[in-house]
Amino acid sequence: MLPFLQQLLTDLARTPSLVCTVSRDGAVSELFLDGAPQKVEFADPWATIEFKGWHIHVDLSTVEQVRFAEAPGHDNSMSAFIAFDDNQGKSVLRFYFPHPSHSYKTYTTDELALFGQFKERYERVGGQGSGIGKEEEK
Repeated sequence: MLPFLQQLLTDLARTPSLVCTVSRDGAVSELFLDGAPQKVEFADPWATIEFKGWHIHVDLSTVEQVRFAEAPGHDNSMSAFIAFDDNQGKSVLRFYFPHPSHSYKTYTTDELALFGQFKERYERVGGQGSGIGKEEEK
């Protein structure tokens, strides 16, 4: 199990107001995080993240890269998110950063600060298409 993925998932689960999406084969589930998980645990290669009212299990061996992205969303909006992608570039999980200003069109500098902190901390050690695991296991 990669310590990078474990720590990133733990930190994301403990961050209030994020939205975690799980999407596979034509379905998307949006899970709202309150920053107080009841459980975050790892049993190679699986992760379990549990909140009051919902939980997910994810096979981390399917995650080939982590991307930090700012991309166009719906209705000319902008979204900032961290994507856990498989070997075909499809997202296994995404964590979206909120728009506290509720403009949903663009982020203010302050709103992007939290995303920037995650990007700065984690992109260096395994994100943005580095083929996580491959570099770290060498």
